[in-house]
Amino acid sequence: MKQPGKYKRLLLYAGPFPALAFFKIWAASSPSPGSLGLVAFCMLAFCAIIIFIAYRWDKPSYFDWTIGVYFALISISLTVWPGAASTLLSRYSVTGIYACLFIASFFPPLLGMDPFTYHYAKKTTPEVVWSNPIFVRINRIMTYSWAGIFALSAAISLYPSIITRAFIPLGLILGFGLPFNIRFPDVYLRRLGLPTLKEQKEMSLGEASLSGSGNPAPVDVQSIGSARSEEPGPTPINPGFERKEKIMKVLALNSSPRSEGQSKTELMLNHLVSGMREAGAEVEVVDLRTKTIRNCAGCFTCWTKTPGVCIHKDDMTNDLFEKFIGADLAIYGTPLYHFTVNATMKAFIERTLPILQPFLVANGDATKHPLRNKFPKAVFLSVAGFPEMSVFDQLSSWARFVFGRNGNLVAEIYRPAAEIMTMPIFEDKVRQILEATKKAGQEIVQSMKISDETLALVTQDIVTAKELYRKIANLSWKSCITEGIAPKEFREKGLIPRPDSVESFMMILPLGFNPAGAGDTKAVIQFNFSGEVQGACHFRIENGTITAIQGPAENPELTIDSPFDVWMDIMTGKADGQQMFLSQGYAVKGDLSLLIRMNQIFGKQG
Repeated sequence: MKQPGKYKRLLLYAGPFPALAFFKIWAASSPSPGSLGLVAFCMLAFCAIIIFIAYRWDKPSYFDWTIGVYFALISISLTVWPGAASTLLSRYSVTGIYACLFIASFFPPLLGMDPFTYHYAKKTTPEVVWSNPIFVRINRIMTYSWAGIFALSAAISLYPSIITRAFIPLGLILGFGLPFNIRFPDVYLRRLGLPTLKEQKEMSLGEASLSGSGNPAPVDVQSIGSARSEEPGPTPINPGFERKEKIMKVLALNSSPRSEGQSKTELMLNHLVSGMREAGAEVEVVDLRTKTIRNCAGCFTCWTKTPGVCIHKDDMTNDLFEKFIGADLAIYGTPLYHFTVNATMKAFIERTLPILQPFLVANGDATKHPLRNKFPKAVFLSVAGFPEMSVFDQLSSWARFVFGRNGNLVAEIYRPAAEIMTMPIFEDKVRQILEATKKAGQEIVQSMKISDETLALVTQDIVTAKELYRKIANLSWKSCITEGIAPKEFREKGLIPRPDSVESFMMILPLGFNPAGAGDTKAVIQFNFSGEVQGACHFRIENGTITAIQGPAENPELTIDSPFDVWMDIMTGKADGQQMFLSQGYAVKGDLSLLIRMNQIFGKQG
C-alpha cells in the first residue's frame, strides 16, 4: 500500500485524540446527563469516521480502536444509567482517558501484536527494516515506557486536583515521554556499535530507520557489523557502512547441561574466552541450559509473514538472535553427543534460520539461500570422553560443510579424553592444555586463526596408553553401577574406582599419588594379596614420582599382607585402615611410619 502524504499522516497521527481532549473538558464542566450523552455519541461518530478514513488511507491503530470502544461504552452507559454514569464521568473522565491509553499501549504486545509505536514508525521507514529485530526491540521498549507513563497518570488522576489531573501527567509526557522518544534510539544504537541518527544523517546514508522515532535513521540492516555476505540478495540499504567500534564482539555459547565445575566444555570454553578478553575482545558467555529455546516449527513464517522474525516468543527471539547477528564471532561450545553437537546447541543453530532468505541462488554447482543479515564467523569447541581424536570426524565434517564453505569457520578445537582432565595425576599436562587453549583465544582475536603449534598443544594426548585409559574408565563405570550412583555423585563423594585385579590395583593406586605429600620420600612399598585375588606388586616412590612394578621387591621398606577385598575396602573408603590393622585384618612388616603416612602420600592434593 502506498504511504499516505504528509498532511494525511498528520490527520492519522492525531486520530481520535482531539475527541478525548474535547470530552475531557466537556465532562469537567458538570454538564447534564443528556448533553454529556449527546457529546459522547458525537465523539463516537468522530472515532468511526477516523477509523473509516484510516482504512481508506492506511489502517487503524490500536488507539483508534481502543478510544472508539471507550466512547461506545460511555454512550451505552449514559443511555442505560444516565445519572450514575454522568456523575462518574464528571469525576473520573481524566482517569478513564489515561486508562484507555494504557490499555491500548500495554496489552497488544503481550498478546503477540506489534507495539503501538511500531505502527507510527513504519510510516517513516522502508519496509525492508520493519522485520529487523533491532527495529522491533526499540519500538517494544518505547511502547512499554509510554504504557508506564499512562498507568502512572491514571493512578495520580484519581486524586481530584488540577495538579494531579493536568500538570503532573502533562509534565510526564513532555518532560520524560517525548525526550525519551527522541534520545532512546540513539542510546540503544550506540550501545550496539551502530551510528546514531545524527551520524547517519551526516553520512547521508539512505532513509531506512531502525529507531521508530519518526526521524530518518539510515542503518544497514543487511550488514550490521564489520563483515558482509557476498551472496546475492536485496541490495543493502547502506553498502558503505562500517562498524565504528573496532573491538571484536564475541558470543560464546555453552550448550553443556552440566554446571558447578562438572563440565569440561565449560572448562575449555572459559580458558578460550579468557584469552580472547586478554586480547581485547568483548565476549559475552551464554549458558544455553538456562535459556528457553523452542524447537524450530518448520513453518517458514520467518521467511514470509514476518521476514527475519521467528514465530516463537522465547529467549531466542527476544534476546539471543539479536546478540547473534550483532556478533562478529560465535563460539559453539558443545559436548560431543552421538558424534555431533547436542540437542541444545542444535536447537539454537536451527533457530538462526531467520538470518536466511527463502530464495534459491547458485553457489557454483550447488544451491543455497542468500543471507538476510551478516553471519558471524564461527569457532567450534567440543569435548568427548573417548581418547581418539577421530571421534570428532563427523562433527568436523558437518561444521566444515555448514560453516566452512562460506569461509565462516575460523577454527575447530576438539578435546578427547576430557573426562580425566580433573584427575590430579594429569595436572601438569592439563595445565599445558588449558594454557594453550587460552593462547588459542588470543590468536583468534589477533589473527582469526590458531597456529599449528598452539592447536597441537590443545589436542595433545593426556594419556598415551589408550588401553590403560579404557580400563580405568571401565573400573569407574563398574564402581558407579555397584554403588548405584551417577558419575556426578561418585565425584562429589570423593570415591575412587574399585580395582578388581592386581593389575588394575597397580593402575589405580598411582592416580591418587600426591607428590607434595610424598615430599622427598624414597621408599618401596610392597603388597602381597591373598583371597579370591592373589598376587604381589610393589611401588617405588622417588623424586616425587611413583612407579608400579609387578611381583615382589628385593628389599621393600614396607610390606603389607592383606586379603585383596580387605585392602580394596580400605582403599575405597568402605573400611577404616587403622581399625582393620588393630583387628588384624591385615599385617605389615617394616617401616610403620610409611603406613601412618599413607593418607598423606596417597590423598587429595592441595
